[in-house]
Amino acid sequence: MTATTVFLDSNEAEFNLIAGGVPPVSTFGDTPLNATPSTHGLSAAEQTTRVARMLALAAALALPCVAPTASRAQDAAKPATPAADASAGATPAAPAATPAAETPAIVPPPNISPEAATTPSTVTPELKTMVDNFWHFGKIARYDLATAEGSKILGAGQQPQDVLGAFEMAANSRGDNLDQWLLRWQNIDAMKDVTAKLVAVLNQGYIARSGNPDAIKTNIDRLTHSERAYLNAIERLRASGELAVPFMVDDLRDHSKLQMQGTIRRALVDLGREALNPLVAATEMKDYDTLPIVLTVLGDLGYRDAIPYLARVATSDNLPPTVKSAARDAINRIQSNGAGEGYADGSPGDLFYELGAHIYYETGAIKADKRKPVSYIWFWSDDKGLTKLDVPNSIFADLMTMRSMEYALSLNSTKDAQALWLIANYKREIDLPGGQKDPTRADNQPSAHFYGVDSGPRYLNEALTRALKDHASSVAMKIIGSLQEIAGEPSALPDASAPLLKAMQAPDRLVRYESAFAIAGAMPQKQFQGSERVVPLLAEAMAQTGQTSVLLLASKQDQFNSLTEGLKGAGFLITGGTSADAALAASNAVPAVDVVLTSDDVPADEVNKLFDLLNGSPRLSGVTKLVMVKTEASPYAQKAATDSSLTTTLAKDAAGLKPAIDDARKKAGLPSDADTATKYALRAGGLLKDIAIAHNPVLDIAPAKETLLALLNDQRPDIVKLAGNVLALINDKDAQSGLLTVASNEKTADDVKISLYKSLADNAKLFGDQVNSSQLDPLNKMVASANNNDVRSAAAEAHGALNLPSDQAKGLILDQMKK
Repeated sequence: MTATTVFLDSNEAEFNLIAGGVPPVSTFGDTPLNATPSTHGLSAAEQTTRVARMLALAAALALPCVAPTASRAQDAAKPATPAADASAGATPAAPAATPAAETPAIVPPPNISPEAATTPSTVTPELKTMVDNFWHFGKIARYDLATAEGSKILGAGQQPQDVLGAFEMAANSRGDNLDQWLLRWQNIDAMKDVTAKLVAVLNQGYIARSGNPDAIKTNIDRLTHSERAYLNAIERLRASGELAVPFMVDDLRDHSKLQMQGTIRRALVDLGREALNPLVAATEMKDYDTLPIVLTVLGDLGYRDAIPYLARVATSDNLPPTVKSAARDAINRIQSNGAGEGYADGSPGDLFYELGAHIYYETGAIKADKRKPVSYIWFWSDDKGLTKLDVPNSIFADLMTMRSMEYALSLNSTKDAQALWLIANYKREIDLPGGQKDPTRADNQPSAHFYGVDSGPRYLNEALTRALKDHASSVAMKIIGSLQEIAGEPSALPDASAPLLKAMQAPDRLVRYESAFAIAGAMPQKQFQGSERVVPLLAEAMAQTGQTSVLLLASKQDQFNSLTEGLKGAGFLITGGTSADAALAASNAVPAVDVVLTSDDVPADEVNKLFDLLNGSPRLSGVTKLVMVKTEASPYAQKAATDSSLTTTLAKDAAGLKPAIDDARKKAGLPSDADTATKYALRAGGLLKDIAIAHNPVLDIAPAKETLLALLNDQRPDIVKLAGNVLALINDKDAQSGLLTVASNEKTADDVKISLYKSLADNAKLFGDQVNSSQLDPLNKMVASANNNDVRSAAAEAHGALNLPSDQAKGLILDQMKK
């Protein structure tokens, strides 16, 4: 028999008839107060939730005259003794669990007093009716009607604060918990979309309300009315968060409100982490009556992130003994609660360095609340008190790291504070969303590059070391870009552990290219470990087209043919074979290899042999490897967990392999579009030409020959010309042969022919005639009969530079005489 459960709301006759289902959560009215809660048909988690709610209700009713309010969902109330937090170093108790990521988080406290709601005068009757209908239909499981009412609310164009007020009145008039019901409806398919949109509007309402100065001041005043008023007011101030702190500090400084100091101090502690960021900025104040109170509150809060600020005050030579004593006491209290153990032993400058490192990696207590649209950078001035700048959440950690490093530098830290400031500044530029401004920077303030090159290679190398360790490719590329402008051989390659050498082995291909560019630009004159990687990386960069080149090792020829046909149809350039040696040999036929593709059908010994051959090749050692596996339990899948150059896929055909290859290519950091690829190709070609002109004793141009010859057939005329310019400087018969063959091809454009013939002439002037006589007929024909006189002239230059027999030249002179 299917059970039918009936629930009666205590304020109006709303029945919820659910056949065999789970009853909705309601703060009151689910079950008579003197009855044992029924858990029939509920999951274990819902049974636990329901029993806990009834126990909490019974406990609340046992307290005379005090209405308990729930803690913020995102910032649990401060415990008497802070609990340890692994990420922030024994900070106060961790926040309560938030809703699943796929459903929008509801920012305010779960229970807001009816007094907090928008007053009825600002909520129109029409809006109130729509919200009441939404609530009523949602509770009686008429989800179609509730969705229709929700759509009306969204389309009514009401202010978010008014919509919030209407919802609060609807929930409070029924004794319902606003958050619980909305979260429940978000998990019902028929209502989840409209409810998610409504929650977004409500969050806008909370944000607008929480920052209202008049509301904040009113709630601060209510703190002293009664214990019940305090509990209600502190919940609202928690909703205001950091924005409430400046007003509370102002009241601490107001000598006419001395009777409020104890209560405000208690409230600041009860705000928890929300009070930390503005209060540490307030430690700059010169009001030596109020400053000890601020320091004491920081000690009561118990966050280790406050210790550097407290240590700076405690060791200052310019502050009164009472202030310094309060700072030391605060440090001792934080340490006695387990926070900051081993953290307060260094100098203030070094402590600020440690703080900045925690903020940079977002492991400290001072961090952005990414559920809010902006974060606040706080400043102190004795005339204005605490003031703020609103900054995008994405750059908050970068800016606060920079601030910590500025303190560290001013306090003579022994750590690499300047390098951490530089990397945070580079990262700030990357993290700043497009179209937005950083209000902390002046309009004419120099870029991160300016500060980087001015600081010099030492600090840039330290910053690059950190970026590589963090696998922060975008940051590393910016730092390398600065090094390219200033680093000569001594600073680019100070020793065998130079970060630029490590960067040439980074997982991200563009980082490898940029580091090779930097080293080549330094024109090293002394041998160094890793020098053999530079020219192959330049050649590889020059060969980039934006199209993916795949080296395929297949188990059988029919598999190779089938995959080759399908992958070519998907836009890939394919080469390879059915053995490791054949595949490696085939790789020389393409300018570059982006991804190596193989399968667990291929014998493991053959796959390992190919991988070993790749690792031994300067040109191919960094290539990404993709293995087709039958199951995720494959040994290759297990190895991929620790090898960043290895990826696996369950796909077997071209359609499934395309996204896997694209992901592998992206993982390697290759340029994804033709324009970017061409820019890299031109830069690399220019450096190869410089190396060849300089006859660099360390960087041998010879390993680039095969790539350069292949590039003579590239579809980009500028790249073909540049490849010819470099080949003109290589003493090799293949260089002359390749230039002559392509220049004499009828399909080659005239401007490209001219450039290649001139490169052939330059090569011949430097190294003499190395052309096979069988190739001379096309050249002679071009000299004799090319339609374009510029082409004829260039061909004639090549002919003369090769110092070929003069019979043809004599014939040409006689021919023109007859005409």
